[in-house]
Amino acid sequence: MKRKKETIWYQIKSSPMILNDSWISALGYKNIFIILISIGLCSGCSIYMAGKKSGTDITRVQRCSTRVQFLNLGATILKSERLPDGSLVEIYQFKKEKGSTSRALMHGVLDALTGCTWELIGTPMELYIDSEEFITIRVTYGQNDTVLSAEFN
Repeated sequence: MKRKKETIWYQIKSSPMILNDSWISALGYKNIFIILISIGLCSGCSIYMAGKKSGTDITRVQRCSTRVQFLNLGATILKSERLPDGSLVEIYQFKKEKGSTSRALMHGVLDALTGCTWELIGTPMELYIDSEEFITIRVTYGQNDTVLSAEFN
């Protein structure tokens, strides 16, 4: 039984497809360590940041026709006032949509073409783009909470 294990070990060790001692010593432990650290650092932060979607799309806000629809989109009510004629005026704030699949794809291609050095430019760029922007809208409702007018600020 012992002899069979030695034969298998020799076949695996001599196979060119498997990392063996001669391959490691030719490349060097220091270089392997640097390669592994580089792969870890190139984890695609700019790709993740560009592809992460959050916020509300303006076109979805424009299609709202009732008060409930505005609130379901995640609106923050800044001011609410009932007018003497019975209509309701509310001012909402929405977080502007951010994140783009095409921008994430661009970061991925540039990472591949530059050997992950694009991350030095792409990540700070995405941090700048990632700043939160808000949409403010003033909505006037009729008697049954349907939209009479909506003004974007």
